Amino acid sequence: MKKTSIIFIFCTIMLLLVACSTAEQQTQIDTTEATGTIAEVGESSVLIKNFKEKNEKDNPPINIRFKIEYKYYDEAGNKIKLTDLHENDNVKVILTKEFEILETSPAQIDPEYVQKIILLDN
Repeated sequence: MKKTSIIFIFCTIMLLLVACSTAEQQTQIDTTEATGTIAEVGESSVLIKNFKEKNEKDNPPINIRFKIEYKYYDEAGNKIKLTDLHENDNVKVILTKEFEILETSPAQIDPEYVQKIILLDN
């Protein structure tokens, strides 16, 4: 009886570990990371200069405007307000894998593709 309980507990722990690692891998596959520096903070938008996707070596950095009043976080994962962002702050942007850049001036990315904008500690 004791041996069966130990085997059951071991199998349960292994199953949980596999499930957790698979979920984390899936999240990483479904997103794209980019970085940039805040050029301007408006009432309901932020302009990010030198926007560059993490794994794109061929594309030059561009300026992108995000018309988003929410979805801002600090590095610890705490939600922050748009007013907590300032010019020259560095940010990381987590986007859905299939995001689209609108050909406007400056370029824009629709809020539906943005998961998080993270204020990086400078």
